[in-house]
Amino acid sequence: MFRIIIFSSIYLIFFLSVSPAQQKIDFRTLEEQAKNPQIALKKALTFPGMGQIYNDQKIKGYSLIAAEIFSLWSFNENRKKYKDYTETDAKSQDYYLRERNRFAWIAIGLYFYGILDAVVESHLDNFDEIVEKSNPKKTEGKNGTSEGK
Repeated sequence: MFRIIIFSSIYLIFFLSVSPAQQKIDFRTLEEQAKNPQIALKKALTFPGMGQIYNDQKIKGYSLIAAEIFSLWSFNENRKKYKDYTETDAKSQDYYLRERNRFAWIAIGLYFYGILDAVVESHLDNFDEIVEKSNPKKTEGKNGTSEGK
């Protein structure tokens, strides 16, 4: 059961990270809109998902927070079961050790993924405007070739 939940949460995070960008409706000025990568880094270091919320990616941020909390909770539950193991338990002590370690690695991976994603997204916040400014204006000629500067 835990494997299904873990794999579905990992799939959800992966799906949200490769899904089309969320529509941003922003009424701030251009100076206010640019995201600062240092602030995104500080927020992401505080807790996974906070950098995404700063970058106006609320769905991804809340999903990352939920996945991190779930992995830490599962880590703690398996840690308790491993520590308080009795022979009457249905599963072996090695099972709880493996699960504890697996959830620890998932939590660490989510933490670093959140940091990396928050910093990259804050750097790419005004990417569309940069592309529009640097794209040379070319007009189509009658025969389909581009003309002019």
